[in-house]
Amino acid sequence: MRITDLVVMGLYLLAMPAMGVLLSGRQRTTRDYFLGSRNLPWWAVCFSVVAT
Repeated sequence: MRITDLVVMGLYLLAMPAMGVLLSGRQRTTRDYFLGSRNLPWWAVCFSVVAT
């Protein structure tokens, strides 16, 4: 592996948890996490089911 590969992997490993912390602020309860506050559009639910 070259230094560029290691830098990219390091940035990725730092960016993913940072994004998780920043985007998690909208969830207040476990119900928000699992049900999306029942406020998801139909197409997002459809894509989630198909992807799963």
